[in-house]
Amino acid sequence: MGWVFGIVAFSLGLLFLWGLVAPRGQWRSLVGWSVADEHDAEPGGTAYGVRRLVSGLALVSLLAVVGVSASSAIARTPTQERPETPLQAMWGTVAPTVVNRIVTSAPGAPPGLVEIPVAAYQDFEDDIPGYVTRLREFELLGDADPNGLVGDLPPVGNGALDFADIVINVRGPILCIPRAVVLVQTDTEVRVGVYYGLPTADDGTERDSVAGCPVDSTVTGSILIPLQLAAPLGERPVVALDGTPISEVPVIEE
Repeated sequence: MGWVFGIVAFSLGLLFLWGLVAPRGQWRSLVGWSVADEHDAEPGGTAYGVRRLVSGLALVSLLAVVGVSASSAIARTPTQERPETPLQAMWGTVAPTVVNRIVTSAPGAPPGLVEIPVAAYQDFEDDIPGYVTRLREFELLGDADPNGLVGDLPPVGNGALDFADIVINVRGPILCIPRAVVLVQTDTEVRVGVYYGLPTADDGTERDSVAGCPVDSTVTGSILIPLQLAAPLGERPVVALDGTPISEVPVIEE
């Protein structure tokens, strides 16, 4: 039915446009041949003016109908979604950044900081996935070394990922940084907790991280924190400090 409507609309459009541009020529072609004397029967200037007005209104109405029909057809047409990339399949639509630090476990939950749930983890086993090397390094508003960022810089010529056995994904308040990680390893499981806070001031003064780093913040950043284990993860599950299971994200290479 679509092509029939298109033909009819196109034909009517030409007819109305003809009446708008050349009403006299239209009358002579469509009506003049049917009268004995087309000069005596020809309409006057007022009649041609009315014909021009009617043709113009009809053309505008036709264009409106065609526009509405085309919009409806476009709305009904399913949009072609872009295929999900391997990175999006692993970590979601927002690409994570990597904390380039060698992280050692804190002895316990640090006071004054906020525990942010670990969203997921990934086991690197023997090889570092290629996608990870293409990720950007974590920065806080353009600062790659904010005061108080967890861990220590890796040796010159290396990255923290070179020493990592697993990475954990955390999505914390965008104006705060990971300040400490608690890692408890046993023969049966690995427990991990991540604590966020505001960067310390240049003079080392602590800020109110509890108020400044809400757990339920709607504006968050996705980061990966590389961690070294005392032994390969193997079949051990990774759980939160309270025992809540943390889901594993399988590595998907492009």
